[in-house]
Amino acid sequence: MATRPPWYAEGLRFACQPDCGRCCSNHDDYAYVYLSEEDAAALAAHLHLDEETFRARWTQMDDGDLVLRMDQQACPFLEGARCTVYEARPTQCRTFPFWKENLRRRANWEGLKTFCPGVGEGPVHSLLQIRERVAEREAK
Repeated sequence: MATRPPWYAEGLRFACQPDCGRCCSNHDDYAYVYLSEEDAAALAAHLHLDEETFRARWTQMDDGDLVLRMDQQACPFLEGARCTVYEARPTQCRTFPFWKENLRRRANWEGLKTFCPGVGEGPVHSLLQIRERVAEREAK
């Protein structure tokens, strides 16, 4: 029996919009930035901190997962609409919006438009590119 192609088999348009930063703010289910060990190490190095200091200052545990401390309504590394750690941003941030939960149904993808003006804009990301992003996030 052949597997039915996903609803986004023809690809999806997406492009981050200049001076947006909306995905870096809390949005109901989008209130945590999960960090892999590699993410934490990269952020610590970017901030010129040892990992222990970085973790004590910027992270906490949530149900056994390492997450950025989100004491405010937005990522602590967001200044205005600019990511101050862009070069070392976590995998979760690099792969947004191509997450399994956003791709499960067209309605989930369309729902992102409530806060993400880049959905439906810019170049078409192919099915292969989308699958690579999903796999990158899942591997962490």
